[in-house]
Amino acid sequence: MKHPEIESFLEDISLELFGRSAGVAKATQSCVSCGGAASEFKDAVSKKEYEISHLCQKCQDEIFSSETDN
Repeated sequence: MKHPEIESFLEDISLELFGRSAGVAKATQSCVSCGGAASEFKDAVSKKEYEISHLCQKCQDEIFSSETDN
């Protein structure tokens, strides 16, 4: 559980960057970036990342990949 000030900060950032609520994404198991379902992850690290960023696997791959990964 995150401190309320951290939760508030993350909510503000999510709304500013993606136009979506991190709280709603978490409650509906959806992606804060694309709005799609966020229920399948390739590994435990990716699932843990969802708990932090509320990004689905596809968006995690797009955001965190580098040109050397291609």
